[in-house]
Amino acid sequence: MDSEALRNIRTMRQIQTSADIAKTQRLRTTNSLSKTRKEVEHLESLIDRQLEQILQKERRRFAAQEAAVNKSRQRVLRARGKLAATINNNRALTELRHELQRARWEGKELTTPKAELTTPQQKLRQMELKY
Repeated sequence: MDSEALRNIRTMRQIQTSADIAKTQRLRTTNSLSKTRKEVEHLESLIDRQLEQILQKERRRFAAQEAAVNKSRQRVLRARGKLAATINNNRALTELRHELQRARWEGKELTTPKAELTTPQQKLRQMELKY
């Protein structure tokens, strides 16, 4: 048996505010009250000759706006990618440093090869020997 308690609950999409109702109703002015039905129909049937140009301009404006939004989204995605790469590099470097520090604290030998340091004089001597 279905519950009858929740049958008549309305969601926010079903509830209309007074502002929504006012948007759909025609404004009743003194001028509009004096018009006949034929005059109202005639006035509503009139179309501006430039309406199609106005609508095309609005479509172009909206398309340009949509393109700008998409371009902005792509830039944000690229920036997030660069940031993620930097974060991943830093995370890996931090883990390596922690591992090396643990090895130092435990007294283990470091397995990384030491870089050979050369002074500028040693480089000059090496170059002199080459010719």
